[in-house]
Amino acid sequence: MNNNLAFGRLLRDKRKQWNLSQAGLAHKTGWPQTTVSRVEQGTRSVTLPELLQVACVFGVSASDLLAELPVYETASSAGAVREPAASYSFNPGFAAAYADESAMLSQLARYGVRFLGVKVRPALAALPLEETILAALRYATEPRIFEALPGLLISNSGRMDWGKLVSGAYSLQLQNRLGMAVAAAMQLKGLAKGTAPAVWSALKSAHEALAGGKLDREEVLGVRPKTPEALALLHSRTPAWLAFWHGLGSADPRAFARYLKV
Repeated sequence: MNNNLAFGRLLRDKRKQWNLSQAGLAHKTGWPQTTVSRVEQGTRSVTLPELLQVACVFGVSASDLLAELPVYETASSAGAVREPAASYSFNPGFAAAYADESAMLSQLARYGVRFLGVKVRPALAALPLEETILAALRYATEPRIFEALPGLLISNSGRMDWGKLVSGAYSLQLQNRLGMAVAAAMQLKGLAKGTAPAVWSALKSAHEALAGGKLDREEVLGVRPKTPEALALLHSRTPAWLAFWHGLGSADPRAFARYLKV
């Protein structure tokens, strides 16, 4: 068992017991929030001074905190869901698709996703589907991009390496956006007739793997409201499955279904 994973789960549980968000724990320890997230995911170890900071926050000694680790090690070896790998090696051409929206759209077009009125330039380097989706996630707060992703996930579930997709999202700190897309795909169960049960099982597993490292930051689909009243109204219209991922916006499953090819 990876001790980093065990400590990450211990830290996450302790944080929740104290009703702290990742941002709240980061404030108390003096860490960046990204550090809290990476430690909880098991992709970063802690130094002795950092361990002492955590113990101080929870009002225990470092030795008492570490004494709880065997419980988490045992849970993992018994089959608990593991967090994704810390590293991900990207193919040539990914950087261009990630940095430039038109380059990303050219990759989406290779998988049948085209947007009316958008000129798509030829893709200079063909990317695998996993990396095409990861590049698209960078722009997923644009509604037209987000609406295409759930159908793409469902239609290509059987040909996709879900482990690489989830690991890549963690590497890029895009696990919330991928979680939003996966959760949106799960809303199509009643509309995607004839979809194999294995697809819904894969989506559920990905959702669970991503939820373990959810970031405490809000993602807004579309333009962020400029007044408190408009923001409150948008909050009231945000479905629960989207709010779970700290997403904000009105989302219509019928719009996602337009991109289904099953």
